[in-house]
Amino acid sequence: MEAPTRELLWGIGKSLPYYIHYTLFLIATLIFLVGVYRWYRILKIARNDEDRLDNLGKRIWYTLRDGFLFVRLYIRESQMGLMHILILWGFIVLTIGTLILTVAADINSSFFRGTFYLIHEALMDLAGLALLFGLIIAIVNRYSTKPSRFSKAWPYAKDDGAVLLLLLTITVLGFAVEAIRIASGTPAYTAIIGEAIAKLLPYDLGLYRTLWSVHSLLALLFIALIPYTKLAHVIAAPLNILTRSERGAAARTVEDEEYMGAIEPGDLQWRDILSSLACMRCGRCQDMCPAASSGTTLSPMFLMQNLRKTLNDNFDMLGRPKKEDVLLLDNVLDMEAVWACTTCRACMEMCPIYIEQMEIIGEMRRGIVESGEAPPDIRDFLTNVQKQKNPWGEAKYKRDAWAKDLDVPRTKDAEFEWLWWVGCGHAFDNRNKVVAKKLVRILNEIGVSYAILGREEGCCGNDVRRVGEEGLFQVLKEENVAAFEKYGVEKLFATSPHCYNTFRNEYENVEAKFILEIIHDAIKEGRLKLRHPVNKRVTFHDPCYLGRYNGMYELPREILKSIPGLELVEMERNREKAFCCGGGGGNLVREYPGDDRPNNIRAREAGETGAEVLAVACPFCMIMLEDGVKMEKLDERMAVMDVIELVYESAFGPEEEEQ
Repeated sequence: MEAPTRELLWGIGKSLPYYIHYTLFLIATLIFLVGVYRWYRILKIARNDEDRLDNLGKRIWYTLRDGFLFVRLYIRESQMGLMHILILWGFIVLTIGTLILTVAADINSSFFRGTFYLIHEALMDLAGLALLFGLIIAIVNRYSTKPSRFSKAWPYAKDDGAVLLLLLTITVLGFAVEAIRIASGTPAYTAIIGEAIAKLLPYDLGLYRTLWSVHSLLALLFIALIPYTKLAHVIAAPLNILTRSERGAAARTVEDEEYMGAIEPGDLQWRDILSSLACMRCGRCQDMCPAASSGTTLSPMFLMQNLRKTLNDNFDMLGRPKKEDVLLLDNVLDMEAVWACTTCRACMEMCPIYIEQMEIIGEMRRGIVESGEAPPDIRDFLTNVQKQKNPWGEAKYKRDAWAKDLDVPRTKDAEFEWLWWVGCGHAFDNRNKVVAKKLVRILNEIGVSYAILGREEGCCGNDVRRVGEEGLFQVLKEENVAAFEKYGVEKLFATSPHCYNTFRNEYENVEAKFILEIIHDAIKEGRLKLRHPVNKRVTFHDPCYLGRYNGMYELPREILKSIPGLELVEMERNREKAFCCGGGGGNLVREYPGDDRPNNIRAREAGETGAEVLAVACPFCMIMLEDGVKMEKLDERMAVMDVIELVYESAFGPEEEEQ
């Protein structure tokens, strides 16, 4: 019995359509390669200040995991993760299968029979079906379900529907061509889908040749269009994942002393340009962005798309610049958008392919600051920090006034194991001073060997760096390191996540902990007894610099759950999806430009839980959310309290709370 196979190029043969197909294939490939070369030339104009191919094994693993299996996306949106798997792997299998057919038809067909042929036909059918289902999910999601992330579309997006329609047409025509071939009497064997469709289509050789030609033409059009449309994502996204940052939460730095920030496209990193090609306009970053939700002009999705459009408009078909001095400001983002960013990292957290939108904004901020064009409120913020070492410009000699009547050891007078870095918020803000005073009693109760710098404490520099003043950050860092060396500081704990982040990720030779880690250990070890019930319904707001920057989501919740009587309820957006209070990136001391400020939005989300207490673990969040709760007229039924205050109430009783 003859092994199962089929006639290659059935109904076409090596006729005129065959030669036209191969001529067009060469043309499509040439167009594709010109497009790739163009973007390579454009990438070359950018900076290369960071090794993006170190730890290659780890990088390849992430590329396979998140670029080909979509684990990062699936965890957040299982339906969209499935859709991407169906489309990508359907496309990959069909591409490989088509290459095999080409080899069999033009070089050697001896292998294309028997078991190999049966597997090939089955996989081609299944891959086509997977691609079809994936496309249907994508179309329904974009045009019927319409999730909130599609509510604000990039105005120049012209190819979303065209790309989906092109892929759908190619897939459907592929099945139709197979079905007509089977309808002619050719055995279906394992082509089950094609066999089912063949029962619905009449055999017509002329129709077959027409559909084969159209299918072929559209497939070649698809190849040619990849570098020039959003289809570039197919190639750029895996490369973007491969070159993801290995810095963790540490800020991007450039060692070049002549670097003045990102003013022109060439001042960006080459990977930023790659990311503009990888961005698919999915809108996930925009959906989570507090600035976009507040109605400002900032959208991290628009940032990436505007960058790509700016490059497209200003470089010719061979990647040569059409003109000099193309500025990022007003072409990529306007001034309001640049400063509306709260540096919450939500855009980077939600992006399935690790685009660094926030860091591009940081580089633009640096360029604006270095050019002397920062807005007046940002200049005031930086002046206050430079002169008085705090954002509000309070006299620096008042830094330890909050501890005047308390038994708080100073580094200059005491031996200590831990330096308590009090931070600007707890040292100067009246509401947060209350928290600091309660923390003193907790620390004394659990027997921590600590001291504070008092008036010698400066600013950690975290938010100075996030607004783009790298020079001032380095000065502050040098001053703080000198103080550490003076008193032999090797370990510190911070009460602000902003301070904790910068000491943990951007300073050297010092071990940094967050205060809740100290408290959590004391509770577990029995050194801090939570004796008094706190019969309150509590919801917890994740600080960005504690959660998304440093992955500390569960520890604050474990502390709250250990308090007797306390009922913990979650807001709809929590942990890595938590909505920012709006206080980061210099916005604590600014009048936020949005119509609906982030702290007001977050206060409403907390109110929807029915909680009596909105618990925070950050002095900036305390300031912003107290204001938000008042603005939303929720203050009569919901109080904003630090986790430290709830621990204090449980440990010492409400009757002993400080007034």
